[in-house]
Amino acid sequence: MYSKDEIKKIRIDFWEGFKKYSSPKRRKLGKPKNWVMQNTGIKAIDLKFDINQKQASVGIDVVSKSLNNKVAYWEILQSVRSLLNESFDIEMVWDDMFVLDSGKEIIRIAVYKDQVNIFDPKTWDSVYAFFFENMITLEDWFEEYKDILQIHKNK
Repeated sequence: MYSKDEIKKIRIDFWEGFKKYSSPKRRKLGKPKNWVMQNTGIKAIDLKFDINQKQASVGIDVVSKSLNNKVAYWEILQSVRSLLNESFDIEMVWDDMFVLDSGKEIIRIAVYKDQVNIFDPKTWDSVYAFFFENMITLEDWFEEYKDILQIHKNK
């Protein structure tokens, strides 16, 4: 088992490694230095990377505290579901009741890579490639369809 300090160091090493991997590739594609992540321009929608001891994921999180807002965003996302699914080479998982480790319930739409582990550096390169390829796809899709998702925001 790892101590808190060891876990923190492993996480820092992982994310620093990903930054070194992805920064030159983003520049080569003419993308901004930073990933969109929480800076989507829509308060309740985040683009998210996640990794734990079993799997990695890239996706969209709807994090509104309001159940009505979550339902409205779910309906809007469902209306563009086929457009989003078509963008990815692997199947997206649509979960309207995803529970975070904190106990908070969100909506998560994501692609997953199994059999990876943040505590196993031998899996990191494959996770970096998975993260990069799928988040680039997600960011491009989001930029193209962002206006549709903002309809709710402006009501």
